[in-house]
Formats: sequence, C-alpha cells, structure tokens
Amino acid sequence: GVSTKPRPIDGSYMPCFIVGENTAKILSSTQRIPLYPFLFLEGHISAALYSAKRDDLFSESFIAFHVSGGTTEAVLAKGNGDSFSAELVASSLDLHAGQAVDRVGVMLGLDFPCGAELEKLALKNSEKLNVHPSLKGCNCCLSGIENICKKLLNDGKNPEYIAAYCLEYIRKTLMLMTDRLLEKYSRLPLVFAGGVMSNTIIKNSFTEKYNAVFAEPC
Repeated sequence: GVSTKPRPIDGSYMPCFIVGENTAKILSSTQRIPLYPFLFLEGHISAALYSAKRDDLFSESFIAFHVSGGTTEAVLAKGNGDSFSAELVASSLDLHAGQAVDRVGVMLGLDFPCGAELEKLALKNSEKLNVHPSLKGCNCCLSGIENICKKLLNDGKNPEYIAAYCLEYIRKTLMLMTDRLLEKYSRLPLVFAGGVMSNTIIKNSFTEKYNAVFAEPC
C-alpha cells in the first residue's frame, strides 16, 4: 500500500509522494506482490475510523475533516464496504490551522512544533475572548490569525490571552465550517483527524456539540 498524492483533486501533488510511489512500484515488481495505491487523506481518515473503533462507517456516508499543518480540509466520504470515495467540500483558502498554531507559538517564544505548549498556555487564560471569524461559502481563511496575534502582542496582551485567542479563532472557524456542511449535506456522522484536532479545547467542544468521531492522538 502506498500514498500516491495528498488529496482527491486533479493536480494534487507533493514530491515526497513520487518517491514513495516509485519505491513501492519497485518493491511490488521485484517481490511480485500486488500494489495498492491510496490517497494520503484516505490513510488519515481510515486510521481515524479504526482507532475510534468506527470501521462501521466504511459502509456509510460521512463528513471527514483533516486539520493539521499541511491540510485544513473536509471531504464528503461515501463508504463502499471496505473503503470510501472522498469529494473535497471545504478547505482553507490560505493558511492551514496547524501553520497558524506554529506561527503564533513561535511568535510567543514556544518550541516548534508548538501545539501542545500553546494549548497549555491557552488554558491559563482567564480573560473573555471576542472572536468573529468569517467564511467564504464553506471555505475559511486563516491567514489573519497571525496578524491579529502579532498586533495583540504589540499592544501588550499577555501570552496566555494570545494563545487562547488563536485556538478560539480556529475552533470557531472549524465549527462554522461544520455547521454549514451539515446544513448542506444533512446531519451525517462527523470524523476528525489531524494534529490540531487532538487539542483538548477544540476536541471537547466538538464532542459535546456534535458527538463527533476523533482519531486517537499519536
């Protein structure tokens, strides 16, 4: 089995997948064993279903998010028994959520990758947050987080508030995306994978509101 490209869209490409695919073809040929190509996104979603003990969803339709430093996307997945097709239905139009987390974390002097430390810092915040993200259809734009947090830092806001603001902006954005997708495609099961979704602030609120399925954190 080999990941051949990141996403289920034309032109989806990253050089590392070419190296992996060619290596897999060589092994398949020399060892005379079958070769099964997959999408990188399919691997993450499948791992989430298995780790959450929800392999029953391989026979159903569901909405799956993958939110990390490399992707912030949602697909409409249609199970066919042992796999699924995936149609891209929402994404970030610029910065990915994990990139925003790391950029703000580095700004605050945290070690890279910054997710775990940023969450610890955010949990210490006691100030009220006033966050109003917006969408373009079902898609989001996250590049503004870095600029807002930089301004907050220059204005003298404490690191705890800035960390909490960053995560709350991401949480509300993902929740808006989820609500619009559920409105468009009916209330299908929800599956979340990717490093950003292991954040307890985000995960707990999504579990409470949507009873969503989450991949076990690595």
